[in-house]
Amino acid sequence: MSAFLLRSLTLVGILSTLANAHPLPDIPVRSHFDKDGTCIIKVEIDPRCFTAEPETERYMMKADLLVLTEQEKKELIQKAMDALQSWVKFEFDPKGKLEPAFEFTLTGLNESPLVKFDDPLVITGTWKAQIPADTTGWRIHATDNTPFAVVFRNYLAGVEQPRFSVLFPGETSFKLELTTAK
Repeated sequence: MSAFLLRSLTLVGILSTLANAHPLPDIPVRSHFDKDGTCIIKVEIDPRCFTAEPETERYMMKADLLVLTEQEKKELIQKAMDALQSWVKFEFDPKGKLEPAFEFTLTGLNESPLVKFDDPLVITGTWKAQIPADTTGWRIHATDNTPFAVVFRNYLAGVEQPRFSVLFPGETSFKLELTTAK
């Protein structure tokens, strides 16, 4: 076999492997704080997080959602609820640890509508609350159980803050100062 043909076949093999690979899922946590003292925390969990090999698993898509039973949808949401409780801890300063009551829905990435059959599907948790009056800061913690990176992004009065954190197991984010959000 010629060296050119061998290199070409190797390149085709590498490219086909890459075409089947997907990036590891991460867990985006987006917090929105308004001057009136309200906050909305949103978390996305990719269903690939619950598979043995998420980097090779294909994305769950709108087409998959159409064939899931109501029971299967409830089980998927329950998995997300349990995972989030195990993987990420939330904290207001000086109050300490929070137990947010997230409401979960099946959506597209970043809460986009699921329009096309191949639109990726995620499980989105939303928690709306009033910031306690004495709150000075906000942070999250990726527990030692967290199998994926947790991305901590924040918005104050609708403006995305330039500083963000990518947390790995056992890491805690910086403290977002909330005195300017009030």
